[in-house]
Amino acid sequence: MSLYTIIFVVAMLFIGGILLAAAFFSGSTLALGGTAVFLAIIVCWYFFWIGKYYDSIFFELKDDEVTWKRGVWFRQTGIVPYDRITNIDIYQGPLMRYFGFSLIKLQTAGYSGQARAEITLEGIVEAEELRETIRSLIRSTRSLAGATDATGTMARPVPAGGAQGDLLAEVRAIRELLEKKGGK
Repeated sequence: MSLYTIIFVVAMLFIGGILLAAAFFSGSTLALGGTAVFLAIIVCWYFFWIGKYYDSIFFELKDDEVTWKRGVWFRQTGIVPYDRITNIDIYQGPLMRYFGFSLIKLQTAGYSGQARAEITLEGIVEAEELRETIRSLIRSTRSLAGATDATGTMARPVPAGGAQGDLLAEVRAIRELLEKKGGK
């Protein structure tokens, strides 16, 4: 919340300063008063909204999945099973580093081609520890579930018979012929 507040204050000082200077130099007290009231409304709205937004952010690490939700007007929720997570990235810009927090971005195979992560956990103070916790949950989930394929579902064993068995028998026959021919 501190990062967004600093960005907002800097933007308001810059934009608000320009608007107030323009209203002041116009010579109209009505324009100056209207601009000041307009800027005060924006500041009040921001502090109301940012508090509500951060109160709405929630995530939980369960035994087999991460659940999350956020949003004031437009609510978003999601569930991501651990066995579908492919990347766990930590992002920390200069202001975030100054305030001592990070973002953790969880990506799945379905989101790997997109610019955004499937889940972004904001305002994380101990990001490395949380990443290791998630990694250990991923490992324990995969070891309990057994082998999985690329989609995160249980891998199916290859049947011995059928088309794949016929193909394997044909490859073996070709190998035997080649070995006999090479031996002569």
